[in-house]
Amino acid sequence: MKGSTTNDRDTITTFSAMATIVGLWWIVSFFYPPIIVPSPVETVEKAYQLAVEGQLTKELAITVQRALIGFSFSLISGSLLGCFIGSYEKLYQFFKPMVTFLQTVPPISWILLAIIWMGFGSGAPIFVVIIATFPIFFFNAVQGVRHLPEHLLEMGRTFQVHRLRMIKDLYLPSLWPFISSAITICLGNSWKTIVMAELLSSNSGVGAALSMARLQLETAEVFAWTMVIVLLGLITEHVFQWFDDRTRVGKVRKWKSGI
Repeated sequence: MKGSTTNDRDTITTFSAMATIVGLWWIVSFFYPPIIVPSPVETVEKAYQLAVEGQLTKELAITVQRALIGFSFSLISGSLLGCFIGSYEKLYQFFKPMVTFLQTVPPISWILLAIIWMGFGSGAPIFVVIIATFPIFFFNAVQGVRHLPEHLLEMGRTFQVHRLRMIKDLYLPSLWPFISSAITICLGNSWKTIVMAELLSSNSGVGAALSMARLQLETAEVFAWTMVIVLLGLITEHVFQWFDDRTRVGKVRKWKSGI
């Protein structure tokens, strides 16, 4: 009941914040022509037009597919490598500068390099999403491994608990808070990165549609595509949070945080 009340309050707070932003946007639109700042109504009308014409679902499907491919690859590879490398201090100290390097290079640099290496198409956007999200999964997994309860590990070894049961009942619940945090961060990063990469390196997807709208001075369309990506980010974040709160490992996470 308490968790439900907290979630309801978070939802109300989110909607209140969004309503405030839309209200300020609506006020500002009175002081500028539509070509500079279109109103929320004009933006929604443009989004509806894109949906009716089929362009919205077409471009959005391409972007979502690319983002999920890059995100999934980083989730699996970053988490597994982080867990393995994080278990060995010398190995971690060797790989840490390399992963930090990937993390500190600006995304725009990776986009330009991806265009040079892969040309225009789906390869460059997917590659950039992987580069942008892999270090986050890697470092969070490393921290998760380092926070495994040593006394429980020792107990498992002493009583020769089966490996699969150790993974299910100890490793996964202990690592999940760190992986969950990485997922939440990387979901938002993936949408921002994929659109930026598509804008410069692709002729399809939401980013490419944004670029075309900019060239044609279709400001309402730019706002419409931006609104779609923002809503997509909010929806995916809330869906994952809902999933996290209702799974068994999600409940273990809450139990551990309450200790």
